[in-house]
Amino acid sequence: MSNQLAVFMDFENIALWAEQEFLDFELTPLMEYLENRGAIAILRAYGDWSRFSRYREDLMNHAVDLIQIFSIRAGKNRADIRMALDALEVAIQRTHIDTFIIISGDSDFGPLVTKLREYGKYTLGIGPREVTHPLLVRACDEFIYLEVALGELADEDRLIEPSASELESARQLLLKALRVHAQRSELPVLAAKLKQTMLLLDSTFSEASIGHTQFKTWLEQNTDILTLFIKDHQLYVAPSEFDPTPEWEDRPWRAGGLGNSQQLTAGTGIAGVAAAEAPVKLSLRQQYNQIFTRLKMTSVDFATRRDVLRDIYRELSERSGERTTDELLDELCDRYEAQGLIRSKTTLRQIWQMGFRQRAFDYHEQVASVHVPVWLDAEIDSEAAFVQRAESGFVYAVVNAGLEIDKTELAIILLNDGEHTEYIDSLLEDLEQRGLVIQIEGRYMLPGHSSIPFADEPALQPIIYDIENVQLPDSMPRGFEKARSLSKTAMLQRSQDFAASARSYLMACRLQWDAVEAGEPGAVLEDLRWYMASYASVRAGELSQIHRDYAHSRPTIWPSFSWCRRTTRCGAGCAG
Repeated sequence: MSNQLAVFMDFENIALWAEQEFLDFELTPLMEYLENRGAIAILRAYGDWSRFSRYREDLMNHAVDLIQIFSIRAGKNRADIRMALDALEVAIQRTHIDTFIIISGDSDFGPLVTKLREYGKYTLGIGPREVTHPLLVRACDEFIYLEVALGELADEDRLIEPSASELESARQLLLKALRVHAQRSELPVLAAKLKQTMLLLDSTFSEASIGHTQFKTWLEQNTDILTLFIKDHQLYVAPSEFDPTPEWEDRPWRAGGLGNSQQLTAGTGIAGVAAAEAPVKLSLRQQYNQIFTRLKMTSVDFATRRDVLRDIYRELSERSGERTTDELLDELCDRYEAQGLIRSKTTLRQIWQMGFRQRAFDYHEQVASVHVPVWLDAEIDSEAAFVQRAESGFVYAVVNAGLEIDKTELAIILLNDGEHTEYIDSLLEDLEQRGLVIQIEGRYMLPGHSSIPFADEPALQPIIYDIENVQLPDSMPRGFEKARSLSKTAMLQRSQDFAASARSYLMACRLQWDAVEAGEPGAVLEDLRWYMASYASVRAGELSQIHRDYAHSRPTIWPSFSWCRRTTRCGAGCAG
């Protein structure tokens, strides 16, 4: 793949999505990602800049060529045809550019990508996970979800833990790619070549979206199904059942490099495989850390977080309603830079969102946005109250996930000091006073008529009806472990049999529901939400693709899917 890149950005498409998801669109992470892919020869963004003037300076600072597309009526994006024409012109006239990057979630760009591939160009698509059409994804040589490029799935040091279904899907793709090379008698295969094959089979594959910064580290975590070898300082891969020839027998990969004596190749017996496949039970602290990471609170240290929160409070208390969020954060960013403090606008926005999730701000009946004036919430009467309101979102997310409360562990993660459990008490008290959590027999949970607080959620009633009426075989084991196993089975079934996958997910929902209601240790609400979202997705696919029943798939199932995915992804306590 050439290092010369041509980038075409449907700016209106992705900016509107980012503002809806994250309140604002932070360009720097995306530009850094593009620069890391290679030398950018052409970088163009298309949009009506009278509507997106707030981004113009930032784009020009990154040497982006802004292409004006005038809107003929509100809500109509006319960039697609112009982008397609420009991309084809570049493909024909500038043959030295071999890599084209299309940034959009619009399926209309699928034919453009197909045509670029006919010209022998390598195509990389970038678009939002939930809105990008599958036709565009499948058309590209490689597809990266915009959340990954923006760093929304990761902080500086670690990635958010992927779901079990995502991990299993990636492992099945790995095995499928190895079978392709086995048919070609190309085993062991160079790791880089194996990844290329995986991208050909599924252009959305990315090790970043399954919790790893490097392809190699992910392979190292899957030695129960493969064997790794080293040759000429390069990594080669083969299935676990591969019988090495004399050429490969003395080239096993060893953990930590060639000098380490611990060999991690697979095929060491049934017990070893079973141990590798056994689900790893996370400690309570690990589960807390996952939530802390998901809220992007690990990317800033305790002192910086508190310092910025105090500055936000002071600015709003002194000049409430005089500036927009964007203007306030820009002023703070400039102030910190003058003081020699390295605090990016991305960091400031992440800290701001802590308060936003817990409704610490007031927009005076306007739609919440970084581009409208902002006030402090009327209930916040002190700096301490504001900081407490913002930081209570972490504790709310723990309760929302259905986890038990260990005040010492929470204090260690939030305050770096396990002795300040009284602060955790104050956060829980604040959440109770605002009606966001309740305490029953010493256990904190969300308000509701049962241990499942969303049992009466109107959007979920079609799914809940199915869960209540599904018949479980008498011989089926009960409990959340069986629910987890069924969800893995359903993930494998969904590409071949919607109906079978839907039934497996539905039974997983019922088992998890019962386990949560019974207070079974390890049974958490977040898993139940994920199973329900997966069931809704597959059920909608069954109705629309198999039964052609579009009338029922969208109005009945899709609202349930949207609600589950939204609450599972956020889990942060938007206070409604």
